[in-house]
Amino acid sequence: MSAHTEESKSLSSAEIKNAGNTRIAAVVFTVIVLSLSGLYLRFEWNRYKGIASSEAVMLAESLESILHSEHVAELEGSEEDLEKPEYIMAKTGLARLAGTTNPIRFAYIMAEREGRIVFLIDSESPDSPDYSPPGQVYEEAGEALRSVFRTGRTVLSDPQADRWGTWISALVPIKDPAGGKVIAVLGIDYSASDWYARLWKRMIPDGIIVISLLLLFFALLHTLRQHSALKYLTEKLALDEALYHSVFDQAPTGIAIVNDKSFVSRSEYGEMNINPMFERILGRESHELSKLKWMEITHPEDLQPDLDKFGQFKAGIIKGYTMEKRFLRPDGSSVWTNMKVSPLLGAAGKNSMHLCLLEDISARKAAEESLKESERSKSVLLSHLPGMAYRCSYNREWTMQYVSDGCLELTGYAPESLVNNRDRSFNDLIAPEYRDLLWDEWQRLLPERLPFRYEYEITTADGKRKWVLELAEGIFNEKGEAEALEGIVIDISDRKEIEDTLRYNNEHDRWTGLFNRNYLEKLLAGDLRERSGENRALVLINLSTLQSLTTAYGFHYTQDLIKKAAEKLNEYCTDRRLLFYTYTNRFVFYLKEYRDKDELLEFCETLASALGALLSSERIGGGIGIVEIGRAEEPDEDMLLRKLLIASEKAVSAPDRDFSVCFYDGEMEREIIREQEIKRELARGAAGDENSGLFLQYQPILDLRSNRICGFEALARLNSEKLGLVSPLEFIPIAEKTKLIVPIGREIFRRAFRFLKKLEEGGLDSVSVSVNVSALQVLAERFTADLLGMIGKMRVRPENIGIEITESVFSMDYQGINRILGELRDSGLHIAIDDFGTGYSSLARERELNVDCLKIDKYFIDKLLTIDPGNAITADIISMAHKLGHYVIAEGVEHEEQKEYLRNNGCEKIQGYLIARPLDEEAVIGLIRRQAESGPESA
Repeated sequence: MSAHTEESKSLSSAEIKNAGNTRIAAVVFTVIVLSLSGLYLRFEWNRYKGIASSEAVMLAESLESILHSEHVAELEGSEEDLEKPEYIMAKTGLARLAGTTNPIRFAYIMAEREGRIVFLIDSESPDSPDYSPPGQVYEEAGEALRSVFRTGRTVLSDPQADRWGTWISALVPIKDPAGGKVIAVLGIDYSASDWYARLWKRMIPDGIIVISLLLLFFALLHTLRQHSALKYLTEKLALDEALYHSVFDQAPTGIAIVNDKSFVSRSEYGEMNINPMFERILGRESHELSKLKWMEITHPEDLQPDLDKFGQFKAGIIKGYTMEKRFLRPDGSSVWTNMKVSPLLGAAGKNSMHLCLLEDISARKAAEESLKESERSKSVLLSHLPGMAYRCSYNREWTMQYVSDGCLELTGYAPESLVNNRDRSFNDLIAPEYRDLLWDEWQRLLPERLPFRYEYEITTADGKRKWVLELAEGIFNEKGEAEALEGIVIDISDRKEIEDTLRYNNEHDRWTGLFNRNYLEKLLAGDLRERSGENRALVLINLSTLQSLTTAYGFHYTQDLIKKAAEKLNEYCTDRRLLFYTYTNRFVFYLKEYRDKDELLEFCETLASALGALLSSERIGGGIGIVEIGRAEEPDEDMLLRKLLIASEKAVSAPDRDFSVCFYDGEMEREIIREQEIKRELARGAAGDENSGLFLQYQPILDLRSNRICGFEALARLNSEKLGLVSPLEFIPIAEKTKLIVPIGREIFRRAFRFLKKLEEGGLDSVSVSVNVSALQVLAERFTADLLGMIGKMRVRPENIGIEITESVFSMDYQGINRILGELRDSGLHIAIDDFGTGYSSLARERELNVDCLKIDKYFIDKLLTIDPGNAITADIISMAHKLGHYVIAEGVEHEEQKEYLRNNGCEKIQGYLIARPLDEEAVIGLIRRQAESGPESA
């Protein structure tokens, strides 16, 4: 069809172009013929005009030649001339000429007298009104006449008007024979109208010729145009026929001519009686259809309705009909069609033939069936939806246009009761606190055409509240205006109940039922951002001492006490006092709008009294820490809780009472800052930074038998740029608390081994270096392997390395630690128990320890100065150590008498200020060199 359309368009444009070219050619030829005709007529006109002019001039000159110029010269141009024979003879000749020669109207002779033109003779009789007597001035004399007098040449004038009419004049000069001077002018006047009439009369044959030629030309032109029109109509007819074939063959609708109940393959209308689409729809070719009646291929269920309508059509009751019916294809399948039957215009005989149009609607029928199935499925889905589907108007009442059956189960109201707000509007069902929120949310989302999702509560018919989730979107018209809302409202009460349970579990401690640390941090974070001006404080009740009861009585016993404590503390909760269980054995009160610090202290004393009464039988106490939240407090809830813990631990450690109360103050702030600075320095040292504040000093150990330095104890020191020298008693506990003691221990070993290697390379291969080790180091994974690996890597002698460990570490994991010490001892290292006599002691196990040496604590050495040496037990400790197979080193020796006592009682080695204070590496090397130079008694 499209190809024929393009061909039609192409042909039409060519025809238009050809028609235009033909029209232009016709106009051009017409202009040429008319122009040539006009030129020919003008040529003939001018030729005839020239002939007439020549004849007039020849006649005038002939007349002048028969006039005697001497007779004319005798005339004076006055009345005296009337009697002169010259006048009479000349006038007679002129009158005869005018009377006998038809074209000539007047003949006259004029002369110039005193610059004026006057008549000498004219051809009119004296009694004529046109008569001009001799001497009459010719006032109308024109340039043509005067030029004859000046030039002496014959002139045929253009038409000129005077009082007698309009004339064409032939003017011939009459000259004096003697001098050749113009003495007069002979004039012959022709009527201008007669002159031109004679010319037109002569043009008649030529006009007839031209008109005949023009008629012939236009006849030829008309014939040419008729030929072009006929050619155009022939081509158009061919195009229309091709277009008809194209439309018929490519029409999307099946077309067939039917004779009564039979299909027609050939008819008086030609062979185009059934088009390809008709064949394609029915699945049969035209020669097959011509052998069938349409009833034979009609679906049985549709046959009778078709026959009824066809009967009415044949009877003339109806002019045609349209119906949807099924035809049977050769394979037995059926095809749905929309059939239109109408009379065939121009058919011979009444209703002998009719036109049948078929449209294949199988796809539409399938879509309709699919739509019905979809509607059925949707209906089933909506009926089982845990809520309701709706369509409503966009107004504050949410006027319902459609509500699904699930409305009854969701709201308790029948769907029809909400449609058009019959009994109540949907807005009435929404809980009051959500109505404005929902309207505002829709107003926010609709301009952006965003989907709507909101959770809110509704009130059901029985007055109960129910949580629902609404999912919807706006429906917009062509102008972009929201005309309706469509969506679903789902019951989420069960989910909300689960969420509430999860939220409760997330915000509460399961054992005590109190709020937990998560909720406290969340609450603090929000309040700190608001920077409220009200007084706020945190109170922590630290019951960490309950841990000691767990070992004795078990976990459940302690948990029961915690629950009793929670119940007791919960009695003091108000809307301005919230209680939290933040960590094992720790409770926190979050207080708001209290009066002043005294009120806080009074409240804490009340808590202490209540808990003291509860736990008095357990003979344990606790501590209460307080942190007031300043108005300019930075929003860091973690830092607040750390401050609170520090204050509570300080209260726990107070020795004066079971439950002490401690406010977090500036001093604690400074302690925290100091601790943070120490942690930073320790972290740098643990990372192996040589520029960190961590360094080693070495305290000499003297062999009492040789009185020479035999070894050194490596002592860790910390020098901070901000804090200066920090005592080991301060930074070692911090290192152990932060677990930095393990990497710091490795760094201390590395530096001590480096110093030992320097001594060995200096020839001092008998000098030992001992290093203090904490329990955390010993119990660390791969401690033994890493230590022995470092010894091998740095190539130092294991027998010159000592490990010092306090006896209290054996209370942690006796078997494990003793096994590790045994492995180190087997590798050649010396093991010493440091500060012996002050910590954990068990003489029953002392013999089993894998150690080589006991280091007597300074406490026992100091006692040698205050009690009678005979009463001191120091000698007994030395004796016991020897019996256990250990050698002894005495620590803190500062006086000579202490040294002598120890020497006399068999102590092998000593260290202390009497020998030397802890020294840097260079000072140690200098001390050893001086000892070597001065001899054995130098120490």
